[in-house]
This record gives sequence, C-alpha cells and structure tokens, in this order.
Amino acid sequence: MKGIIAIDIGTTSMRAILYDERGRILHKDQRDNLPEYFSDGRVEQNPSAWRTILPAVLSSCASALSSLGLEAVCLSVTAQRSSVIPVDREGTPLYPAIMWQDNRTASLAQELSGQNSLVYQKTGLKVSPVFSALKMTWLRRNQPDVWKRTSKFLGIQDWVLYLLTGRFVTDQSFASRTNLFDLSSLAWDDQLLELFEVERRMLCEVVPPGAVVGGLRSEMARASGLPQGLPVVSAGGDQQCAALGLGLFTGDRAVCNTGTGSYLIGHSAKPALDPQMRLACNISAVPGAYIVEAAVLTSGTLYRWFRETLAVSTPDTTGWETLNAEAAAAVPGANGLLLLPHFKGAGAPHWDTGSKGVFFNLTLSTTRGEMARAILEGIALEMQASLELIEALCGRVHSVSVSGGMTRSELYNQIQADVFERPIVRYQSDEATSLGAWIAGAVALGLEPSYLEAFTRATEGSMVSTSYPLAENKSVYEQNRAQVRALYTALASPEFRAAFG
Repeated sequence: MKGIIAIDIGTTSMRAILYDERGRILHKDQRDNLPEYFSDGRVEQNPSAWRTILPAVLSSCASALSSLGLEAVCLSVTAQRSSVIPVDREGTPLYPAIMWQDNRTASLAQELSGQNSLVYQKTGLKVSPVFSALKMTWLRRNQPDVWKRTSKFLGIQDWVLYLLTGRFVTDQSFASRTNLFDLSSLAWDDQLLELFEVERRMLCEVVPPGAVVGGLRSEMARASGLPQGLPVVSAGGDQQCAALGLGLFTGDRAVCNTGTGSYLIGHSAKPALDPQMRLACNISAVPGAYIVEAAVLTSGTLYRWFRETLAVSTPDTTGWETLNAEAAAAVPGANGLLLLPHFKGAGAPHWDTGSKGVFFNLTLSTTRGEMARAILEGIALEMQASLELIEALCGRVHSVSVSGGMTRSELYNQIQADVFERPIVRYQSDEATSLGAWIAGAVALGLEPSYLEAFTRATEGSMVSTSYPLAENKSVYEQNRAQVRALYTALASPEFRAAFG
C-alpha cells in the first residue's frame, strides 16, 4: 500500500493529510498559524512559523505511515497564493511575509491603474494589491536595504518547496497570480517586469502544475522522519486544487470554495478574459486548462470575526452551533438587513480597495441571528453577481459544487442554492483542496493515468448532498440583489467617498 501526503497551507493554518492510493484520508494534522492584521491595512506573517510547523505536521504523518504499514510515494504541496517573502541567497527571509490580503499598496494600484488594460490582457488580472507584483514594487521603493539583499521573491508555496527541496521554484498556477506572468507565452513578461520595477533574477524558475520539483532534502528528512529524496510535487494554487478536488473539468459546472475568502471558479480550455476586467483568469491545476475566478475577500474570516466580536462562544461550546441556529431562525432576507462583505475591500466584480464592510437597515429590533443570516446572504449575493459573469465566458452553469468550512452548514448551502438559483452539490469530505493535491501527486507518480480518473476513483461511493433552490425564496433574493447593487453604487459614488474617504 502506498500513501501520499498532501500539504495544504492556508491563510490561517497548515495541514498535512495522509491519503492512501485510492484517495481516502487516513490521517490529518492541522496547526493554526494566524497572520497579524494591522489597522493601517497591513497583513503580515513571520515566515519562521511555517518552518517550525512543517516538520511537525510531516512527522505526525510519518508516524501514521509507520503504524499503518504504508510506503510514502510523494509529498504534494498546495498553498494560498500571491503572498510575498523576500529571501537572500541562502533562503533566509529578510522581511515578514506580506500576505495576499495586505492593502498597503492601494496607492500604488491607483498609480498604475492606467495600465490595467495592458496588464489584464497579458495576465488575466487587473493591477491589484491582492497580487504579488505590487508588493515587490513596494519593497523596492520603501525597503531599499531589503531590496538590495533580496535574491528571490517567494510565495508561501515557493517558501515551503524551498524548505522541502532546497530549490527556488514555482509552478504556472502560482506564477499566474503575480501580475507578471503572460498567460499565452507561459513565461515571465519583460514588459510587465519593467512596469512593476521587478528584476527577472528575483523570480523563481517556473514549472507546470503537477510537476515533481525535487526530492526531500536531508535536513527536512531528519526532522520529519520521512525518507530523504522523497519526491515533492507542486500541485498548484489552493483554489485551483479545490476546483480539481471538486471535479471541475468542463464549463457547464462551477465550484465555490469558502475558507478565509470565497472563490467562485469556472473552467475554460483557453484564456477567457472579461471585456470589463471584472474576473480573474489563471492557469488551472489541470495542465493545459484555465480557470475563471471571482473572489470575495472576506467570508469565513468575516463570520469568525462576527462570532468573536459578539462573544457568542461559551466555556463549553465554540459558539458556531448557537450562531448558526439563530441565523436559521431568522427569515430569508433577514428582515431587510443587508450586508456588504467588503471588510478588506471588494473583490470581484468590483475590485474596489476603498470599499468598506456595511450592515444596512439596522434597527433596534434587529437580532444577532438576523445579522448572522445577513452575513451569509451578503457573501452569497456577492458571488451570485460573479456567477453571471462566469457564465458569459464559460457557458451556462447547471450546478455549483461547494467545499470549505462554511459549507458544513446546511443553512449556508441552502442560501447559496436560493441566491444562485442552481443546485448546490457538496461531497461528504470538505477537503477539496487537499484532494486536488492528492490527484496531482497520484498522476505525477503514475498511480493514476489521468486527473479525471483519479477524481473518479477518489469520489466513488462518496456521500453527496444536494441543496435545491426553494421557489418561495426567489422573489426575496431577487429584491436583495437589486438592493445590494444599489447600496454599493451609492456608497461608491464620488460624493460619498469625498465625504467619508
């Protein structure tokens, strides 16, 4: 029996999941690793935290392998995207990781906004603080000593691959989230490097997603108890792997993965660009394919913030059950309460760093449950606007497959079904991202002949739950959609921004 260890590095935790050769989870070790949020919009993390956690979670899997009598065939790595760590020639971090949610480069984004058309046509991405390039520009302009000492700029994935193999390497799916990578030539683009003031020498070697990038180095082998030379696979970005783990192979389906943020993703066989540049187009985890992606930047993290701010938890419970029950007791539409989930700016379809989170229509009769429900509805309404755009590029979507922590809530899945007016399909396991990494590893090591066959094997016999739209809620959410769009338009007006900033 053979085992594959999927390493999944999220925004708030790192996990190592041991899969058998049929795609079944045998063991999991997860360690929290929260970024630090600053009031001025910075979001940072200490890179040494990943270096400390990585051998610990791998050691846990090594012990499980031994007790189960399994042979490890590879490590398959997926991670959050677009964060930046500058390192020197020895791979020593020179500055805290600037995380993907970091907003310190908003003024730079405005400075370069006139180049949006050029950048989007090449990269499938508008200029945005979310993506890597502006973070590099900011370091050059604001941290010249760090810039001079920087040998490479790494994403979180690249940093972990370096810790595992000693190589500075990234894959195309991550490169396509930088604003520096041309979707057509599949290479770093000289014109974009000049625009963002980045030197080519500072960027990693690029390989296709699903490639074996090296073998486990001796130091990490000793620390983890895994064999030296164990193949290491770069499976692709976390959202690309989530789409793969949910079986996104055709344009008539979409997937929605909800974690810290929410990502609605469609499939395309070629680069698919929105004329108004509202959606991102990136390299898929499936070699040769592309994804069309819309992002809500705060969803799971917003619901967590609400729970913690209102002190819902008690010494005996986490508070999730209480909050979900109160939200379920509130009527659809939350008695007119609306939420704009822009707590770190707006993602698709607006891409507005200046937008703020809003509860609208609060009264003295508003309940905590209505506020909780408004959060869930606000996130779904934001994604529904992007679903219409994805369909324009990828074709009619007949169902949406979902994964992520919030989809454990039947209420949230029903809200998504009602708002999207599509069936919502959820597999028994919500480990879509790590399953995508398993698929990439299984194909790379020859355990499966193709990505589709690997997905079919892993999900064969899985319990699937489907939430169908309720006709009685259709008019409520149609009204909510119109109201939310009108609310955003009003708050984004020059007059409002001039008054409130």
